[in-house]
Amino acid sequence: MVTMFEAEATDGHEVDQTISLFNHVTAKLSDLDLEMVKSVKPGGNWNDIPLKTAKKSKRLMQIRNSGGRTTYYGRLRPDLPSYTINTYFNRPGNGTFIHPERNRLISIREAARLQSFSDDFRFYGSLSSQYKQIGNAVPPLLARAIGSMIPASRAVDLFCGAGGMSNGLIQAGHKVIAAADVNNHMLETYGENHNQTKSVKSDFTKNKDITETIQSIEGSLAGKTLGLLAAGPPCQGFSTAGKRKDDDPRNSLLFAALKIVDTLCPEHILIENVLGLKWMKGGDILGSFMQHLESLGYAASWHKLYAEQFGVPQRRRRIFVLASQTGNEFSPPEPVFSRVTTGRTREDIHFKDSHLAEPVSVDEAIGDMPQVCEDTDCVEYQPSNTKSRSTYQQLMRKEISYEKFIEGRSKKA
Repeated sequence: MVTMFEAEATDGHEVDQTISLFNHVTAKLSDLDLEMVKSVKPGGNWNDIPLKTAKKSKRLMQIRNSGGRTTYYGRLRPDLPSYTINTYFNRPGNGTFIHPERNRLISIREAARLQSFSDDFRFYGSLSSQYKQIGNAVPPLLARAIGSMIPASRAVDLFCGAGGMSNGLIQAGHKVIAAADVNNHMLETYGENHNQTKSVKSDFTKNKDITETIQSIEGSLAGKTLGLLAAGPPCQGFSTAGKRKDDDPRNSLLFAALKIVDTLCPEHILIENVLGLKWMKGGDILGSFMQHLESLGYAASWHKLYAEQFGVPQRRRRIFVLASQTGNEFSPPEPVFSRVTTGRTREDIHFKDSHLAEPVSVDEAIGDMPQVCEDTDCVEYQPSNTKSRSTYQQLMRKEISYEKFIEGRSKKA
């Protein structure tokens, strides 16, 4: 038996061996939740749940009466990318998180696959923390795409979380020398998966912690220039997943990064956040942040990226701010896959870019996953025995390179 940490990339050759798959656990369903789940067809939602079942749930009746979000109590379609993986995929009523074929929710490992974390990336801490680690993460393949637009150099990752941004930047050729976050479980996961990077605990609402973080980064730089400062400040105050709050104290964390920029003077800056950022206070928050960057001598621009266009099997939309001391604004990365667009109904879905390969689907992402085991988070299985084989699955198992994955999808297009 080998673990995914020990499995070597084989660039297309089948790996006929037993592999240990970690974090393959799912939230337990109540009898009522299971009754609801069994009623929902692939691509369906709360509308599929019979009235006699719905009457057993006050919340579901409220959703029915108000015509709530169409994603609630949703079951994934196997032939499309998933909806956004948030931090609440432990309950069926929180979004579209029901497995496309099995009467259960997606597992933590399946959610990680939909976020483009490779199978050897193991998550630590409590289960509730692992849900947050995955839901809050920057998808590594999305970070890789945007990171490839910036000259490879020494980088730091602020608000690093579990390490999705760092993972993608490393894939793009950057050397992440330091990372910081306030959450112990996040840092545990980060440290276990990035043992070459110095990670520190830092509360960016406290000037003392900001000063200590700057000193730690300067120590890692040892007099060398910082090429890239990347940051993904907490987005709850900006998020469209709940009510946006202009006075949410977490919104100030976006500007805390500027204190570090002002001291360390990185050559390039990369900031990731949710779409709600561009609407806060009528766009004044994003506008003010851009003006601050320009006052520090940076040419700055922001771009809306669609995760499915860069290999992530998920319809996630995010804003990225790119800034450079060179005076030249960065262009966004060129899409590799078609974007998913929707019409007036949940079923009215199209691929916008017919000249590009279709985006990676849920089945291509997790169709090879074995059954979950209730008493352990580690499941042993043989990929060669699974019914679903795709280049994306091979990429996640590190059996092929990213270049081979893209090449194969391009030929398919």
